[in-house]
Amino acid sequence: MRLSVIIPTFNEGATIRKTLQTLLERADQPLYEIIVIDSGSTDGTLKEIEHEEVVTIVNPRMAGKKCRALRMATNIAQGDVLFFLDADTIVPEHYDSEIKNSLKDPKVVGGAFEFSFDRFSIPLYLITLVNRIRYRYRKRFYGDQGIFVRRDAYLKAGGWPERNLLEAAYLCRNLQKYGKLKLIRKSTLTSSRRFTDGGVWKVFAHDIYIWGRDLLGLDVEKYAASYWAKNKAYGRKELEKNEQVKELQYD
Repeated sequence: MRLSVIIPTFNEGATIRKTLQTLLERADQPLYEIIVIDSGSTDGTLKEIEHEEVVTIVNPRMAGKKCRALRMATNIAQGDVLFFLDADTIVPEHYDSEIKNSLKDPKVVGGAFEFSFDRFSIPLYLITLVNRIRYRYRKRFYGDQGIFVRRDAYLKAGGWPERNLLEAAYLCRNLQKYGKLKLIRKSTLTSSRRFTDGGVWKVFAHDIYIWGRDLLGLDVEKYAASYWAKNKAYGRKELEKNEQVKELQYD
């Protein structure tokens, strides 16, 4: 199995180093390639990803256009299995072997890992349970679960859909036309910063609203610009916290 890992970034200097380190350390076999597609970061992300094992693509025109950035990176990827990972998501141990074992079934075209947050609180735990019910029922996974797919199935499904919101869910919907999606019962750990910075219940209520509209077949794309603007703001808060920590360390 030749595994191409593809990671989109935009101002992820606070998280990307740890993501890459665990990606390399927790693989059972040397990875075929890691491609980082950056949409014009201004926070030092590029310095954090200076690594001989990482191919970096920088295209500021892709800011706010995650699906297009992913399509661009996939076009140069050479692996026969594609693994899409968010920049603030930590993979579990032996993740590459888990993917390989899942794809031994020829009916399986792709899948994802279980979803968990990187910290515990009662509200976050409840949100995790609700999310697990949602994606287990419909097999429409989130980007921060680490979605993997056979290249040939990805191409048959038309690649990443031209959407600015719920793009991962719609990719999964299209893939299901060509085979089964496998849920690996090991968790990725995704940053909870979007919830802790924006207010846990406020952010969750907004997510449920978008998910509900989509379930009813109503338009959700009009919320994409505000959704990504808020995400950028939360990223800046995380960066400011890290910079304050660094200043204290050097004082």
